[in-house]
Amino acid sequence: MGLGKGVVSGMGEQYRHELKFVCGEGELRLLEERIRHICVLDGHVGESGRYGVRSLYFDTVDDRCFYENEAGVDRREKYRIRIYDGKTDLIHLERKETLHGLKRKATCVLTLQQCRQLMGRAAVTDFMPGQELLREFLVARSIQLLTPKVIVEYIRTPYVYVAGNVRVTFDRCIRSSAETGRFLERQVSGRSIMAQDRHILEVKYDEGLPGTIRELLSTGQDLKRTSFSKYYLCREYSMH
Repeated sequence: MGLGKGVVSGMGEQYRHELKFVCGEGELRLLEERIRHICVLDGHVGESGRYGVRSLYFDTVDDRCFYENEAGVDRREKYRIRIYDGKTDLIHLERKETLHGLKRKATCVLTLQQCRQLMGRAAVTDFMPGQELLREFLVARSIQLLTPKVIVEYIRTPYVYVAGNVRVTFDRCIRSSAETGRFLERQVSGRSIMAQDRHILEVKYDEGLPGTIRELLSTGQDLKRTSFSKYYLCREYSMH
């Protein structure tokens, strides 16, 4: 499964490994039952043990981010705005970067007004402390002509391996919507982008994957490694 080692650091943020697998509901349940004995649920989940993730992705007019992902370009980045459970009380702007197959993420909190301004390509003049990423995004938006392209939504069950900086997430019911202007609405209609009963398992870690987690993944007979992001999968679904 290519569970390699190595970390590249830069700009005060650490690049991490990010493994993605496509698997069925039965496989997810089996893995989750095993992982409960060695991992704990992320502290951000409620009583249900899961939360909804909704992201609004930006791309250039010629879909450069999409085609760079498809071609496996070594150094690439993409921007997104993210909310949880369809609520607007916490809004994040994020930049996801890829280098030598490793990933890192920068993030900052947005106000509701700022989010609406970014969605409509309006000017943003009122900044808060700690919003350097927002300023960088505005420069990139101006130079690259970034616009909202797609909404990606799914249900996430997140686990953390306390003996190491490992995060294991089970992402179900992945849906895509081209109605980007409805991103902040309580509910957004969308279409499932994967075959029925197919979901995504993600494993994120630093330099080395602990043997316990490695062994657990090795027991998954139906795990199929994928290199494509949810953004790519959702755009591919709508473009073809």
